[in-house]
Parts: sequence; C-alpha cells; structure tokens
Amino acid sequence: MTIVKINIHKVHAERNLSTRGGQVKIHNNVSIKEIEDLSFAVEGKKGLKFTFSFNCGYEPDLGRIEVEGQVLYVETDAKVNEIKKMWAKEKRVPGPVMEQIVNAALHKGNIQAIKISEDISLPSPLPLPKVKAKP
Repeated sequence: MTIVKINIHKVHAERNLSTRGGQVKIHNNVSIKEIEDLSFAVEGKKGLKFTFSFNCGYEPDLGRIEVEGQVLYVETDAKVNEIKKMWAKEKRVPGPVMEQIVNAALHKGNIQAIKISEDISLPSPLPLPKVKAKP
C-alpha cells in the first residue's frame, strides 16, 4: 500500500459575521466521493485516485471550511481490482486501505483548514499546543 501524492483541487471557506460569540463546537468529517483509475507505468502495479471531501463545521453557525482533493494510491493489480470491485458493488473500501486514505485526507484537510481558519478569523479546527510558564 503506497500513497504517492495528495492533491488539493478545491478550497472553500466562509465566516458568518452575524453570529455572536460564545461556546463553539467544531466538527470535522472526511468522506470518499469517487474512485478512478490512475495511469501508472510500472509492471504489476496499478493506481487509483480517491477523491475526498474534508468538511469542518463550526456551531453555532459561525462558519465552515471545505477542502476537496485526491489521494493517489498505488498497489498490486489484484489489490486494486479488489478495491474497485468492492467500491462498485457497495461504495465501500477495505478497512486497512480506507484507514490509510482517510488518514492522509484528514492530514491534508486539517493542515489546509488551520491555515484558512487563521485568514478568516475562525478558531483553529485542532487545538494548537501552548506553553505555560512556571510561577
């Protein structure tokens, strides 16, 4: 199992200026939208493009961040065929592959969301480390 690259092709963010402050809840979600063949010229290997959507929602309606991209994945012919067959039949991916793809998408999506949240004055979607001085 090898992830070759993670590409981002869409970023959308908005902040609702009319929402008042207070307790903010942040929800992150990743989903696989589509799987396509990836042309890959190595004997015995095939590639797949997993198109993903990363969404970060703020409650109450403070704003949202959406990131879409593709995880490029390379594996043996047999494994790729198994993944494609399962996706076509059930819109699911085998557990170990799904874990790897979702973790890659979460990583890339969270990094983008942290950068964007700073630009549009939303709280960071992940708690950032802080230093506390001893008295």
